[in-house]
Amino acid sequence: MTKTYRWVTKKSLNEDFVEEVRKRFNLKYFIAKTIVNRGYDDLNKINEYLNPNLSMLYDPFLLDGIKESVLIIKEHINKNNKITIYGDYDVDGITSTSILYRTLKKLGANVDFYIPDRLQEGYGINSDAINRIHESGTNLIITVDCGITSIKEVSMAKSYGMDIIITDHHQVPDILPNALCIINPHIKDSKYPFKDLSGVGVAFKLCSALIDEEALEYLDIVSIGTIADIVPLTSENRIIVKEGLKRLITTKNKGLRALIKVSGLENMVINTHHVGFILAPRLNAAGRLKSAISCVKLLTTEDENEANKIANYLNNENTLRQELEKKILDEAIMQVENNIDLSTEKFIVLYSNNWHPGIIGIVSSRITEIYSRPSILISVQDGIGKGSGRSIKGFNIYESLKYSSEYLIKYGGHEMAAGITIKSENIEAFKEKINNYANDCLNDVDLVPIIEIESHIKDEKINADAVKQINLLEPFGNGNVAPIYSIDNLVIKNISTVKGNRHLKLCAHKDGVDYDIIAFDMGSEINKLKVNDLIDVAGYIKINEWNNVEQIEVIAKDIKIKERNIEYFKNLLKTMMDLQDVQIKDICCNNMIDMRGISDKNEYVLKTFKSDEDVAVIVNTRFQLQKLLKYLKRNNFFDYKLSQGEIYEQRVIFWNINNANLINRFKNILFYDIPFNAKMFYNILAQNNGDVKIHLLFGDNDLLSNFKDLKEILPRRSDFVKIYKNISKNSNDILFKDQIYSKFNINTVKVLYCIKVLNETGLINVKESDNIFVLGRNNMDEKIDLQENENLKSIYVAKDNFLKFANTILKIKFKEETA
Repeated sequence: MTKTYRWVTKKSLNEDFVEEVRKRFNLKYFIAKTIVNRGYDDLNKINEYLNPNLSMLYDPFLLDGIKESVLIIKEHINKNNKITIYGDYDVDGITSTSILYRTLKKLGANVDFYIPDRLQEGYGINSDAINRIHESGTNLIITVDCGITSIKEVSMAKSYGMDIIITDHHQVPDILPNALCIINPHIKDSKYPFKDLSGVGVAFKLCSALIDEEALEYLDIVSIGTIADIVPLTSENRIIVKEGLKRLITTKNKGLRALIKVSGLENMVINTHHVGFILAPRLNAAGRLKSAISCVKLLTTEDENEANKIANYLNNENTLRQELEKKILDEAIMQVENNIDLSTEKFIVLYSNNWHPGIIGIVSSRITEIYSRPSILISVQDGIGKGSGRSIKGFNIYESLKYSSEYLIKYGGHEMAAGITIKSENIEAFKEKINNYANDCLNDVDLVPIIEIESHIKDEKINADAVKQINLLEPFGNGNVAPIYSIDNLVIKNISTVKGNRHLKLCAHKDGVDYDIIAFDMGSEINKLKVNDLIDVAGYIKINEWNNVEQIEVIAKDIKIKERNIEYFKNLLKTMMDLQDVQIKDICCNNMIDMRGISDKNEYVLKTFKSDEDVAVIVNTRFQLQKLLKYLKRNNFFDYKLSQGEIYEQRVIFWNINNANLINRFKNILFYDIPFNAKMFYNILAQNNGDVKIHLLFGDNDLLSNFKDLKEILPRRSDFVKIYKNISKNSNDILFKDQIYSKFNINTVKVLYCIKVLNETGLINVKESDNIFVLGRNNMDEKIDLQENENLKSIYVAKDNFLKFANTILKIKFKEETA
């Protein structure tokens, strides 16, 4: 709520097909819509999506080069030649190395592995490593998760007489290394049906080709690498992860069992979140800080004591990584707050001599998340900086580096993440250059983080079965993200904070269902909410089970406080402004029934409703409407309709109307309270030719209800001050019109009027587009008197006119019109 989000709701691609999917698979409408909006446009594909199984995996021999690789590998095994697997230090590389190592061991191979050092060697094959591998007596190198661009290193290996097979999943260059075989689904003209395998996914295909279905026992390891590498969880990846997660619960891998135990996940149903945020970081920690070799040993050992020892070591390394990450993050935030002008710098560039190069990528992600703009953090050692950057949706960080490349030694990456090497003396010039690019590409709205809403749940009931249907869409990850839904029109029952006031906890209800809502890191927002507030909640819907009781839980990304009766107040403002040119006049009317000041007008309405004639009751204020509806309910009378427009019923309560023609067919017209709309009042009286009975039920006491509603839209000095102070001094504020009430806790109609006045007086500048305001404070040399503003004057003139009108119809003695 403090952080502004742009809620973007996905549009239904095909409403008719959504309905067909709902019926065919017996799903909630919002679930069917989610599936269709994810590109599933065929019932058979949807069935496969909802029910993935191992029989849907593609034949590994469809991959180019795999048949030849199997023959070469088996030939080397038969000759007892040494085989070295060349891996990578990230989780994808670690798991790739581990499953291929276990497979070759199963086949009786003389096998070793090599993992480059992240800090000393970096990613991919390098010449020094080739020398060491050659000196170890290796005859065959098999790369996993790397090698597709290593033209020079492959030639070097071959010059030493070593065979080399490349397995990789990265994009292929125009010129390929001269390896014996290359297995990569991106190879030109490849017939393999699925291109988005991870490195461990490709390695798994090679293992399957070597040992057939025995390779399935490694799916627990394969799923970890697939999740950690953030490849799309669609098609084969979806099957691999779904089946692999099942196996993780009862894994026989001693290393995984030990890692799960030290991570606090023992006896739990492990999902993609647990892997991505708990298990994978522990496997990554060793490679970030020291060496990832221990991780391969963990996943390949058969010694339980060794497994426990390594798992504890990785857990400790991860704790150290977290401490370093927090230290760097705190320093980075301090740099931003003290040294960065966010009003002019849309790309955050930070650097330090004290930052660990293996941690800065994680911290860059956090900086980008916190400040909603691309960032690069640079670790400087001996005059050379190594940087890692992350981007926001819609900004290609690789292209920005390309634009600024004159200041870089080297760079690489893709749209959302990148790395650089730079001389320290060029950092400031690079910072200026890349910000020029960012300023040309990004506007203020682009820097507002987006929440993508799958669907607004308005009328459908959310129960345990509905949440279980959401779970059918698992596993969640890249390409199949956990869906965020907006549950609309919840009413708050309880508000509290947890974890030392850090997190906000709500209980809200709707349609007889209670929802527990937890909003992480939003505890400071507690004073903005109150019991009975109407809210929309954007978040993840889950089942929380405690003591065998299932409760619907929403993990909130954002909460929008909804203003009740917003259309009423818009109409009220329009009505008030029309009062500026209304002439207050004496009233002549036939068939007038003057019941002004009646002691029990509710009883009078009920009695009139129970007659056989058509009855229209006109109600103008919120309080009076609630009072009447409660009375009728208490007396068990429901034979009427509440309407704001044209309706053909015998008994109608008209609420907030401006059109006298809506009621000209009724024989009885009851003015329940003091109308705001003088024109409509006079028109109804003027149109009466004697065959309609007009009942006046309002009295002096009703005026309080009118003033209460008027107060909601009449700007006061304190309103202007609050709005003005909530606009930033030195930067532009993005304000979404549907979030005005949440931001200011002031009636939206009033805020819009105040913004108009502040803009006209020059105190603020306003840019308006669709649903968005961009607001900024102006520096003023002289004091501004708001009371001189014509718009502000006009609304108070309208208020005075209403008072004259109200006093007239309260006090005037009506006379019947004569011929």
